[in-house]
Amino acid sequence: MRFLNKKKRLVLELIAQGGPAGLTLQEIKNSFSYIISDSSLSNILENLYFSEYINILRDGTEIRYIASNEVRNSLIALEMQKYKITKFLENVKKRSEELSKQDRKVQLEELTKLTQEGLNLISIGLFTLIKDKPEVTIPDYLELIEILNKEFFSKTLSLLNNNMSQEELEKFLLLVSKFKGEKEAEIIKMTLNNVKK
Repeated sequence: MRFLNKKKRLVLELIAQGGPAGLTLQEIKNSFSYIISDSSLSNILENLYFSEYINILRDGTEIRYIASNEVRNSLIALEMQKYKITKFLENVKKRSEELSKQDRKVQLEELTKLTQEGLNLISIGLFTLIKDKPEVTIPDYLELIEILNKEFFSKTLSLLNNNMSQEELEKFLLLVSKFKGEKEAEIIKMTLNNVKK
């Protein structure tokens, strides 16, 4: 799957926000005059049209660019996922304040639940976005997940049970050996054996 680049996504999102009426070329140019040249914009619109992301409608003397129904549906789904993640972050901040007054064991249990809840939210969102035009929505969703990771998951993922099975451990050491060398794999193996003792 090939994702649309940022310029194409920005232009497509703007056109989609025009709804079923779309936007005129002048409206699009006015929105991007400071960041995209006319020739680049023309090229982007041409690519979007021939990729069937947008339709062009001649209305008298006016030409309107309209995002396809699938694109508009996919952007609705993306905005809903953004809303859900924003609400989740607000809930995390609120619950974090409440948890700061609890004892350590309760804090760990609740943070583990929140982490699992967030991971479920992300995975459901990802599967939702894969259905319609993922090449348009997934890059923006990944940027949002990156923020969520910095704000929350980087601190809480270790709370989930991350014990590797013996088979997974052997595969991991084999991969380390393949990509980093035999010596590195041996060091990791010795370290893990010392930790188990």
